[in-house]
Amino acid sequence: MNEVVEILKRLLEVKEVKVAVVVGEDGLVLDSAGSEEADVEAIGAICANGYLSFKRIGEELNYGAVVQSVTRFQSGVIVLSRLPNQLTLAVVATEKANLAKVWDATGGIITEMARILR
Repeated sequence: MNEVVEILKRLLEVKEVKVAVVVGEDGLVLDSAGSEEADVEAIGAICANGYLSFKRIGEELNYGAVVQSVTRFQSGVIVLSRLPNQLTLAVVATEKANLAKVWDATGGIITEMARILR
């Protein structure tokens, strides 16, 4: 199993995290780990589009590059984090997830992923 998938699996150890996906700006999934019920291809495509929307907002407001985006829904949370080489890490969790734990786990993994994906 490749190193990226092993790292993504560690995110699944955070209670209520269901899926972790590394996706390119074109929406293609590089690697993923998580629930077999999840359509990771759809998640990847939609999250890539979401990242590009946030990127455009940041440009319009002169806020610089997107580093991370957290979106809460009625029934879940998605954390998008920027990786090197125009890649994005998408972490999908249920509404019961402890956002601080998800955010903390994601932050630690971003550095490790950046080293591997350069």
